[in-house]
Amino acid sequence: MDLWASMAGAITAVTGLEKGSGKTTFLDLALARLRPQGPVGVFSIGLDGTQKGEGAQVRVRPGDIVLSAERLVRASETRVELLEALPDRAGLGRLLLGRVLRGGSLTLAGCEHLSVLGGAIARVRGEGWAASILVDGAVDRLTQVSALGAPGAGSLAEPGFVFTARVEPANLERAAARMRGLLLMDGLPCGPAPGGIDWEGPLTTESLKRLPVGLPSLSVEDLTKLFLSPAELFRLRGILRLRRRLPLRALVVGLRGLDRAAFLRALGPEHAARVCFHPCEEAA
Repeated sequence: MDLWASMAGAITAVTGLEKGSGKTTFLDLALARLRPQGPVGVFSIGLDGTQKGEGAQVRVRPGDIVLSAERLVRASETRVELLEALPDRAGLGRLLLGRVLRGGSLTLAGCEHLSVLGGAIARVRGEGWAASILVDGAVDRLTQVSALGAPGAGSLAEPGFVFTARVEPANLERAAARMRGLLLMDGLPCGPAPGGIDWEGPLTTESLKRLPVGLPSLSVEDLTKLFLSPAELFRLRGILRLRRRLPLRALVVGLRGLDRAAFLRALGPEHAARVCFHPCEEAA
């Protein structure tokens, strides 16, 4: 699996199983790996925790394109050239879209509305300011990924995502089940539902009760609209389709008190090629 090749020239959201899953570690590593292919834009959805709108604190370098609040930039060791001012974020003040002139540690800021973030990314794509884009996503929320751009808009390829997890014996079964569900969704065929229903909006357990028996095919917009258990997804194999693909680029897994063989037995050895282990060790 060439993870870095799949992220170069594309938009990649980095989400995770829970807090402490290794998102920020992976963002720093990805920035270092992608810079040789050209400038990297790094943004944040900024919806975790206290909802303050502050995202990850990352190490930026000259040439990186960032989105942060003016007060966060002033409080950091970085210096940023203003490219565009965005609407204020409540509690954060004016947001700045800019190019890093002096590197250092910088806290990213999310926009008040995802549409504003999507517009900022579209501007960066259209102007060619960044060769690749990374987005610090909220914990275990995929619904925002579809707002990050559309295939063919600007010079960057389709958006996708990376899912990070720190796995230990206490959460092994839950983490493995969540990742198997993501892999199952990622493997669904694409296209409208021939002779079936093109479902609009979220598909939930309650939605399934309203579907006709013997439905030959069923499509949803993309995997962010699926709110089903792994068992429900498994039962829909053969009829469920996606109208838009948002690829899962990799499962990025850090293990604690657990060896790789035990983790892969829980996940399913057939999925080993989709797993990237120990990003912090790789960074070292």
